[in-house]
Amino acid sequence: MDVEQKFNLITRRQTFLRSSDEDSFKTLLAEKEKPKIVWETTPTGRPHVGYFVPLTKLADFLRAGLDVTVYYLDVYGFLVNFIHPMDLVAHRRKYYHLLVTAILEALGVPLSKIHFVRESSFAYTKEFVIDFHKLCALMTQQDARDSMDEVARTNMLSPMLCATQQSLSEPYLDTDIQFGGEDQRGLFLHAEKFIPKLGYRKREHLMNVMVGGLDGLKMSSSKPANTKIEFLDDPKTVRTKVSEASGTGVLGLLRDVLIPISELRLERLQGKTGLNSAEVQDAKSDQRPFASDDAPTGTVFTVVANDGDEAQHYASYQEVDEAFAKQILQASSLKRAVAEAFNRLLAPIRKTYSESEEWQVVDKMAYGEMDYGY
Repeated sequence: MDVEQKFNLITRRQTFLRSSDEDSFKTLLAEKEKPKIVWETTPTGRPHVGYFVPLTKLADFLRAGLDVTVYYLDVYGFLVNFIHPMDLVAHRRKYYHLLVTAILEALGVPLSKIHFVRESSFAYTKEFVIDFHKLCALMTQQDARDSMDEVARTNMLSPMLCATQQSLSEPYLDTDIQFGGEDQRGLFLHAEKFIPKLGYRKREHLMNVMVGGLDGLKMSSSKPANTKIEFLDDPKTVRTKVSEASGTGVLGLLRDVLIPISELRLERLQGKTGLNSAEVQDAKSDQRPFASDDAPTGTVFTVVANDGDEAQHYASYQEVDEAFAKQILQASSLKRAVAEAFNRLLAPIRKTYSESEEWQVVDKMAYGEMDYGY
């Protein structure tokens, strides 16, 4: 796989901080055989299906031969959610790990190829603390406020330390690329500005789209349950939520979550797994695209009309969007197909949870009692 092929695979559906970053990114791929990339997540509220977006992308990174790390920002999680005690954040970090590994297995991403690291494993070392102090001495309060919304909205001190914690992860993980959502732009800019001032090299940054909620607005763990699909929602709940969602919200989930996963699975069936042969060998759950068995080659999504008419097959999101706009595809039919696709996708995650006493205990300790209906 040449540099251009790697670049196209790594960056599909991604954006850079600035267009000029493409050149330095290609230089990295040309000069380093196996660049390191990290996806960082903060254990706060219960994750929603928007997390499928970055975790699905990890498959592309492995196909392109990158060294992939999932990094749990548990110290950051305590600082930003200062109303919760540290031991609660520790339980949430365990919950996130159990969920993330279940999601990756459901996506057919081999866990043997992923490194899992928690921030607290080195955030209290002498070297890290010294760099933390040095970085704080270089920053103004406004630098901290510019990095993230949570800081801009609070008068508390602890959230103002979060950007410093996350930026320092780059040299301490010895990563080449940090990857996250478009809401991480301020944090990535902070790292680019300050990490070189400590004598470390500047890293590359990639951003994925932020998934919209069922209401057509931003999906968030802090918003009401009916605005998002959660990973452990039972099948009936998923159907109800999708049926009551806005057309914009359903189309957004199809575009940003389901279609990329279906394309990934279609490529896997075609043997297009790049440098990651383990992807085919290690896949355990149902890895079929969201298309019927009799669908034409290249189909990524199939919709069967409510009246039982002939199935409609689509080779891209654009085809679905056009059919919906022209009312060739009815909203009720689309919603039913999207709900069933999500239920198929979530089934192995629910199964893992129902069979794991450890996860159920951690869930209760992290978030309290919850009846998932199964």
